[in-house]
Parts: sequence; C-alpha cells; structure tokens
Amino acid sequence: MDRSFSGACRLSLAAAGLIALTACSGPADQKLVTSRGPEAYQASLAPIVPKLPPEEAKALDWAVSDLNLDKLHARYPDGSVRDIIRGEAKLVLDTYPAAIKALEARHRTEAPIRTQLSRISAIEPQFFIDKNFFGLQPRIRATIVNGSNLPISALNWNAALYIDGRAEPEATTTLTNDYRDHGGLKPGGRFTVTFNVGFVRGDEGWTTLAIRNARTRRVVLTPVLESVKDFSDRPFVAGDTAAQIAQHKAALQKAAEYQAL
Repeated sequence: MDRSFSGACRLSLAAAGLIALTACSGPADQKLVTSRGPEAYQASLAPIVPKLPPEEAKALDWAVSDLNLDKLHARYPDGSVRDIIRGEAKLVLDTYPAAIKALEARHRTEAPIRTQLSRISAIEPQFFIDKNFFGLQPRIRATIVNGSNLPISALNWNAALYIDGRAEPEATTTLTNDYRDHGGLKPGGRFTVTFNVGFVRGDEGWTTLAIRNARTRRVVLTPVLESVKDFSDRPFVAGDTAAQIAQHKAALQKAAEYQAL
C-alpha cells in the first residue's frame, strides 16, 4: 500500500524498456528546522501537520512523545517527519525486545517480594467527614496490618470511595503512610491510623453533595506496592514492571506499524 502524500509516481524509461519508480516528495518528506530553537521548529512544522494523512500524524505524535527539541535535533538534525517516524520505529524495534526480556526477568525475581507486599492490608477502613477551621475535612480511619515478613518504614495507599453500591468509585486519591516516627511497621505489626484526605483544607472531591447525601459509603484502601520502603528507606521493588512490560509491547506493535510509513 502506497502511504505517500501524492500517490505513486512512475517514470517510464521507454528507451530502456523499463519502468522506474521515483520517490514522491510529500509533506512528510519536507525538512524541519530543529537547529534554531522551538519557535523556528514550530514554524517549520505548522504548515506540514495539516497536510499529513491521519496515520502519519498519529505516527509523528507517537515518535516525538518522549523527545524534547534537543534530543530531536541530536537524533534527526533538520530531519523530516518521515525521518523521525522511521528512526524512532527502528530504535524501538532494535532495543525494546531486549528491554522486555530484562523487565520480565526482573518481574520474576520480584514476584516473591510482591507476594509478601500484597499481604499488607487495611482492616475495616471507615470514611467520615469532620469540620475544622477551614471547613469540611474528609478523613479515613483504618487499622493497618503488616501480614508480610518484611519491615516497613513507609508506603502509600490508593483510596477509593464508593457510594450507594455503585461499581465505579465516586472519588479516588493517594494517601501517604509513614511509620518512621513510630519505630516502623514490623512483620505482624499493626497501627490504627487516621488519614486526612486533602491535608488541611480537605479535598473537595471527597465532600461533594453526592457523597454527603449518600445512603451508603464504602472506602477501599489498596497498598501501592512500588511505594513500600524498607527500614533503610529503599523501595522493595523497582517500579511497576508489569505495566512497563505492557507499555514496551504496545510500543513494539506501534513501531512495527509505523516503520514503513
């Protein structure tokens, strides 16, 4: 399938009895200005983007999504849209398979630790709304239990509030939980804690009229495994490897689609 802007161009060489194909220069083949700063770059890009086919426009967005202008110029000095798309696609195709293997190996190594971390729980979390000098203050009280065999200095929780039996949460947030001033959360240990949602002034997303007038309110706390730290304040696991693997595989799929544009 011809993906050039102006269609296939053919030059007949009757004397030789051959047909040769010549490259057609379309918007994606026009040079950009990457060497004279953001304004010059944007000025060179602005007239090209509206003329790009939708697939090439999407591919360009994908290719530059993690590049600043300095990196763009270093890799593709005054290059064209096509240079950038094909270059980034090749880079992904060349490097991501090995990166995925390394991530999968790390994920397997960390699996027993993640199993332990998943045993940290918040028992019977309760949501309520207080009032203070600044107004309404949403709070969550729960007993945190370390059911793992790991000593914990701090962690974060994903909090989700469900009202009236609905399947989707009405409000969500991330809560910080620090035990360094209390000797740490040791294996088998437990603490009853009260979290302020939104610090001093309170998160208004947790005190809407819908929440205040709900017939039932249920809050769920889930530990953020990548945030759990040991007694040396180091995380037990290095990032969400499952998510990184999925992102890398998705990028590989896109690179395979875009490499021939």
